[in-house]
Amino acid sequence: MQLLILLMILLGSRWVVQKSSSLCIAGHTNINHFTCGVPQCAEPDTLYFLPEGSRGSVPGIPLCGTVRLNIDDFDCHNKVMTDDFKTTVRANRFPQLKISFINLERMPSARCCPEAVKGWVEIELAGTCRLFEIDYTILRSEPGVLELDGKRTLAFHDFALDPPRKMGGLIKVNDTLDVHFSLYLKQIN
Repeated sequence: MQLLILLMILLGSRWVVQKSSSLCIAGHTNINHFTCGVPQCAEPDTLYFLPEGSRGSVPGIPLCGTVRLNIDDFDCHNKVMTDDFKTTVRANRFPQLKISFINLERMPSARCCPEAVKGWVEIELAGTCRLFEIDYTILRSEPGVLELDGKRTLAFHDFALDPPRKMGGLIKVNDTLDVHFSLYLKQIN
């Protein structure tokens, strides 16, 4: 089985996630709004676009690869909010957010204009894994370069987490979060 996966990876295309890739989480409290983000990927990751039908029941274009983000790299532009975020997602026990790419509904065309595409990912946060459909915008900015922007509204309860509260519950973070990531991918031969 591992030989088959290796062969499929070799037959597919490989894309390196560039350091300039980022992730942003936007949310609201009952008195304000906030954003937390990772301005760039610290570790290089590789995504594999596999041949259609190569992973059995996975529809569309199967993907293989995981982007790992260190929770300690998140910045909410406010030390208290950053510390609360890290505590809420249990960074001491689960130091990484992992996004494993499963598929795209189709491969984008070779045109240099943005295209809307759906796909599936598995997100692991605070020890809980969940599958999500993602709305992507894909742009081939030049040959061998893809910009993959993804958006999805998630909730703390999706990962069995309670939103932070402060001052005896006077300040409450809403359960829903808007997540946006921008991956810059460069094809390697």
